[in-house]
Amino acid sequence: MDEVTSLIRELAEVNKLMWALPDDAFAEKYELQMKRDALRKRAEEYAVDADKERTTVDLLAELSGLRMQLRQIEGQKIDLVSQSGGGPGESGNMMNLGGASLNARMTEASGAGRLQARIGVIKGVLTDRGAEVPAPG
Repeated sequence: MDEVTSLIRELAEVNKLMWALPDDAFAEKYELQMKRDALRKRAEEYAVDADKERTTVDLLAELSGLRMQLRQIEGQKIDLVSQSGGGPGESGNMMNLGGASLNARMTEASGAGRLQARIGVIKGVLTDRGAEVPAPG
């Protein structure tokens, strides 16, 4: 197994461990975040062209893992409808602006943009190969 594939698998494992931790496991999450950041830095040293050398199976596995991470991020967002306490015309609807802002900040802090960019790169490589890119789900 080459170093890039090893790094990606290790990153996926660290992410999986992070998501499995309880919300109050701050020290453990911090350690895993530090490890993840170090792995990301090593992985970024490789050119984007390295993906072209990876197998379709590996790319599809990474794609699936990234999509799972995005779904988990989405699941953590504040439900603006239930937080407003009612239907249309309720005065609580203005409070949704704060929730929407908080959701946007949480999404940005979680790295969703980076995940989406990586998904785009992988989809591009797979499309260039003529491989079928499964729909999210």
